[in-house]
Amino acid sequence: MKFTSIIVSLLAIPAALASALPRNLVSRDTIVDNKTYKITNGKATGIVVDLSAGDNTSIIGYPDHDGDNQKWIFAQSKGAWTIKSAAMDLYIAPNTTTPGNYSALQAIDTPFLWDIWHDEVNSNTYRFFVNNTALNWDLAGYGNPTPGNTVQLFQKYTPGWTWQTWTVTSA
Repeated sequence: MKFTSIIVSLLAIPAALASALPRNLVSRDTIVDNKTYKITNGKATGIVVDLSAGDNTSIIGYPDHDGDNQKWIFAQSKGAWTIKSAAMDLYIAPNTTTPGNYSALQAIDTPFLWDIWHDEVNSNTYRFFVNNTALNWDLAGYGNPTPGNTVQLFQKYTPGWTWQTWTVTSA
């Protein structure tokens, strides 16, 4: 029993360190306050962040069709960013008040704060973190491009986890 407790404690160390260590501050000059963008997955190219038209709540990966439900307005707030749908007055947020690995993203009516940082491996891509944590967006199933796949949170991993990276382009 004591051995199990030690192992569990050791496994928690990387997540605790990642959230406590400062990230490299990289210019965010390509993201402009109150501008509309499309967000595309770094691995599943052609798959964009989509507010599901099926329930107007789920945040999913879906092939780009240039709909307003695939366009997002970025706004600076309290040293971080909010991300609002261009189709509805809804913001991207975790589906729980205590987010962790595998927490799905959803659309809610109140702003939620995200940290947005360039990826250390590919500076042309971004990572979207729950404010002041190591939890970042992750296209489920290791970047599975199946339409409707969940965009979830998962602890940041590098290098090579390109399904946790995203390109941001003007919409």
